Amino acid sequence: MEKRLYPGGKKKVFTVSYDDGITQDVRFISLLNRYGIKGTFNLNSELMQTESTWVHETGMVVKRLSPAAAQGLYDGHEIASHSLTHPYFEEKPRAFVLHEMGQDRENLRSLFGQEVSGFAAPFDYWSPLMAECAKECGFEYSRISEISHSYALPEDLYYWRPGIFHLEKELDEYVDGFLETDEELAICQIVGHSYDLDAENLWEKMEDIFRRVSQAEDVAFMTTIEIVRHLKALGVR
Repeated sequence: MEKRLYPGGKKKVFTVSYDDGITQDVRFISLLNRYGIKGTFNLNSELMQTESTWVHETGMVVKRLSPAAAQGLYDGHEIASHSLTHPYFEEKPRAFVLHEMGQDRENLRSLFGQEVSGFAAPFDYWSPLMAECAKECGFEYSRISEISHSYALPEDLYYWRPGIFHLEKELDEYVDGFLETDEELAICQIVGHSYDLDAENLWEKMEDIFRRVSQAEDVAFMTTIEIVRHLKALGVR
């Protein structure tokens, strides 16, 4: 039996999923575009309106992009919901969860004039209620914070565990393993926040990773929703 493939006859797929919609996304997207890599950017529409800021543990001030600054920035990439206000959802009632998810989706659709079909959970909490609400709001998948450290397909599209967080010391080893694996429909999904690349001086390291994967002839570059829909078309999810 022939192996199933990604578009273009590629054996595996590489993607990134980054949160919060902050000013470092400008430089990060420029880097992605340079190497032909597609990303998913998970935004909080209500916090964008106030251009909210916070202080990183290094003392660096992190600032969200305004709606005006974000216009056109994410063209060619996926915009997904990260909830209205980035709350911790534990013990929150169903109505609260639905409002945070559904209203953020509507706001982002209106702001960017494009479909918003994915949800990324804020912080590290996820629950069956949140999965139910994500489905009810019309999302096709929900990405959580729990890391898989694998290249396998997600077992449940509403409990999508990404491959690795970009601050983990095993990042290079994980990417090397992806480039070497012959696993069918392998996925390498890196998650993080672009402000970490300033705070931890990681720009050069990330560019080296993007350069290496861009040179691999058997790797496709897709957003998360593109991967989801391709898997559905193949009948594997």
